[in-house]
Amino acid sequence: MAQSDLSVVATNACGWPNLTKLLNGDLICIYFNAPSHGQMEGDLVCSVQKLSQKKWKKTAIVSRRPPKGNRMHLAVGQANNGDLLCFSSGFLLNKKKFVGFAGHWLSRSQDGGITWDEDKNPAIPSKLTTCIPYGRIVSLGPKLLAYSCYRSQGRGNPSESWVCFSEDDGWTWKKYYKLGNNDSNEVALCPLPQGKLLAAVRTHVDHHLKTEEFSLNTRRWKSTGDVSLPMQHPADLIQVGSNCILMTYGLRNRGLMGFAARISLDKGNTWLPPWTLHQCGERASDIGYPSTVCLDNKGNMMTAFYTDYEPRFKKSAAKYRVIVKNWNIFDWMSIENRKTVSSGLQF
Repeated sequence: MAQSDLSVVATNACGWPNLTKLLNGDLICIYFNAPSHGQMEGDLVCSVQKLSQKKWKKTAIVSRRPPKGNRMHLAVGQANNGDLLCFSSGFLLNKKKFVGFAGHWLSRSQDGGITWDEDKNPAIPSKLTTCIPYGRIVSLGPKLLAYSCYRSQGRGNPSESWVCFSEDDGWTWKKYYKLGNNDSNEVALCPLPQGKLLAAVRTHVDHHLKTEEFSLNTRRWKSTGDVSLPMQHPADLIQVGSNCILMTYGLRNRGLMGFAARISLDKGNTWLPPWTLHQCGERASDIGYPSTVCLDNKGNMMTAFYTDYEPRFKKSAAKYRVIVKNWNIFDWMSIENRKTVSSGLQF
């Protein structure tokens, strides 16, 4: 892979990036702007890459940190009216240690990420106000949205996740449903036909990924299987064809630090063998959280991720960065599978 396939969104930013493609083709990347895995004060900020440009430009603060705190976790998506939404949370800090939860807030942009209004008391269920949002806010219908959040009690203790729904395009969030049996953490969501929702779930015990399926008719979750090895997490899910789902996920195994992908040709029922898309080298110790969009109907993809070490930057390799990688999904597929995906490629 040539270095030109990588471009930097932000330097000295740990990240947890979330990448969104707007209807006009502009790309939005929202991320944590401090060079620390949450032990520093920092904000969630928005950078934009215009359709006609290659460089990223920081446009705004999406969620501003409280005194002696940060905004580091996020769930991002578009409402059906085109508004950008970002749920966020963070921690209060004392000498680089977490000493309190800094709130579960909701930011909204009505101008493509240029300006943001922040609601520190969004209309969400009281049970979820101390939970951490993650992944994508997805649309399931004209006014119906969903996002996920979780609560972790630390090592050896239960970890719980919920998916919460809005029936008025993101203004209020009332119904929510729990996943699994206290072994779920960060949850990536992807809509399926016939009122179903696919989830790729980071487990809590050994941090592998499993999939679950939710039905709006039964209001129940059904486990559908494991999809990664331990320490391979978290995931992002996007639809890339009429029946095809792309899952990108972090590789956090020592000696294999980077991110990978798997594709399902049957709406998440089965998955092709994984592809290792990028590795950050043996000196990387904090990486991952890939977020992917499809750029066109030729199979060109963009994945945002973060790393504390990227060997392709040579002398300045050891530095936290948010990076995007351009790649083509068809380079990794057989001719037969290419036809299956390209027949209904969505972008």
